Amino acid sequence: MKANVKTLTAILLLLPLAAGAQAQFSLTGELRPRTEYRHGFSSLIGQDEDEAFFISQRARLNFRYGKDELTFFVSLQDIRVWGEVPQLNRSDINSSIHEAWGEIRFNPTLSLKLGRQELVYDNARILGNVDWAQHARSHDLALLKWKTGERSQLHAGLAFNQESERRVFTTYTLNNYKTMQFLWFNHKTENTNASLLFLSNGIQATPAKTVFSQTTGGRITQKVSGLDLSASAYIQTGRDGNERDLSAWYLAAEGAYAFSSAFRGALGFEYLSGTDLADAGNPNATNRSFNPLYGTNHAFNGHMDYFYVGNHINSVGLVNPYFSAQYTKNKIQLQGFLHLLFADGALYESGNPTQEMSPYLGTEIDLVMAYTFSPQTSIRTGYSQLLATESMQRIKGGDHEELQNWFWVMVVLKPSLWFN
Repeated sequence: MKANVKTLTAILLLLPLAAGAQAQFSLTGELRPRTEYRHGFSSLIGQDEDEAFFISQRARLNFRYGKDELTFFVSLQDIRVWGEVPQLNRSDINSSIHEAWGEIRFNPTLSLKLGRQELVYDNARILGNVDWAQHARSHDLALLKWKTGERSQLHAGLAFNQESERRVFTTYTLNNYKTMQFLWFNHKTENTNASLLFLSNGIQATPAKTVFSQTTGGRITQKVSGLDLSASAYIQTGRDGNERDLSAWYLAAEGAYAFSSAFRGALGFEYLSGTDLADAGNPNATNRSFNPLYGTNHAFNGHMDYFYVGNHINSVGLVNPYFSAQYTKNKIQLQGFLHLLFADGALYESGNPTQEMSPYLGTEIDLVMAYTFSPQTSIRTGYSQLLATESMQRIKGGDHEELQNWFWVMVVLKPSLWFN
């Protein structure tokens, strides 16, 4: 915390110098306290479990400087739950640097971005910043960006992680990838946006061995006669962190239509392949469970985060037809989502591996309302309810007959503190 205070002081002292140099400079902030009531969030609540209630908060100070061929950006971040630090405490470990990067522009078409940075590509299904989470996600990597044409671009990312400086060996024990490389190509026309992604993910399997998986696929969006259509497809091959063969796939499609300037509806589905429950712990079985890796998974498959938000990895997969509706008028936005949830891999009753269970896991309903007071101030609130089945209880535990719901309220303040 003391180091961050010193950094902030130095930034504020440099403000007049940056302005005097006629560089592009901005200083922005963010404060977003969020109150949550959880009664079955992320996993089914049991008969003897009580609800959770807390207030979490994210505070950020964002510094951006740009002059000639250089852009420099730092985002200081403090994440805490109200009350977790005593009032008279001298310091704590809740503050960090969320982003710190510099981008060098070699010419109008080629640049190199180095440092800790967010990655957000396409609809953020594979690479996203997980902005719903108060801490969010950022990566330490080098990113080469090349505008290959007037409507096309190619990005190449490279990351290699270590816990500290070392004299020998490169064993990596943190719960993270050890190395990651990706290529992303995008081409746009007036009505079409198409992307291709190849991502290689290296995980430390043993102290002496790193295993790699490959995710390959793409996404396309198309506007046709008032319809917004999208489709995505990816395959995963290689080996997982337990050194099992990996063969998994993902399909998604959506059609959205604006019935008026205020009302919009969408119908779609996602299919993430899964492994039969009987093979989940078998070291010799092929892993058929698709992993969306580093995406913003809270935005998919229900807001109660039962799937792929730090959970449901190497499990039975998911088939998710859904419907959404959105109404926007003046400063108010209303949203509703309906998710039907099914397992892809086979489920079997506990203690009876021959008795297959229904693949239907349940239905989730999400309601969200937002009111924007100004470009810098808004309030958002939401309510979600899950109607779970015995099959959901089989993979999540808890009690499917209990009421499973979640309620939250969040205030978002984003002041512009300095700009020139």
